[in-house]
Amino acid sequence: MESLSPQQRKVFERLRAYQQRTGETPELSAFARTLGIHYVSLKQHLLALDRKGYLRFESRGRGRSPRLTLPAAFTGVPLLGAIPAGSLSDPAAHAEGVLRIPGLASGHFALQVSGDSMADLLQPGDVVILERRAPQRGGEVCALRVDDDEVTLKYLDPVTDGEVSLRPHNPAYPTLRVRAERVEVDGVYCGLLRGDAVGALLHDVD
Repeated sequence: MESLSPQQRKVFERLRAYQQRTGETPELSAFARTLGIHYVSLKQHLLALDRKGYLRFESRGRGRSPRLTLPAAFTGVPLLGAIPAGSLSDPAAHAEGVLRIPGLASGHFALQVSGDSMADLLQPGDVVILERRAPQRGGEVCALRVDDDEVTLKYLDPVTDGEVSLRPHNPAYPTLRVRAERVEVDGVYCGLLRGDAVGALLHDVD
């Protein structure tokens, strides 16, 4: 997907937050006033968002408000499948499905666990919910990568001399020590879904 200008990002995030809160899109004249911009400017931003794939803007003729539709990937927690490689800077753009979890969406994403380095805390096939933020204390479970390699789930512990440790839950796996600047944290663990709960909340991407 194309990147957004700062103003387009603001419009999109406010629109998404409104839909997550109310279940519908706002009346556009009132929405423009809350943003402090003219209706014509808002319409231009919405058309740009439509062109870039962030929403669908459907004109319904003179005197009728346009119809806006946000793809499901932007109105739920994006599920990225098994641990992915590559940047997670925009998880919604790579979602295989979305989890409709009340109160969660923007700033969160989900990964399906593969491997057993975090067993028995996390089992293969579990879905973990992560928040896109930096860890606030040592010992948090993080989705992280070393040298831009594939994402892994590990406890992240600070160590002296500018190093951190990547600690598995399963004692059969070794703890790794690496320079802190080599580690990029994509998200911090905040919840777990297992079994039937995943299927009950999972929806296809529009």
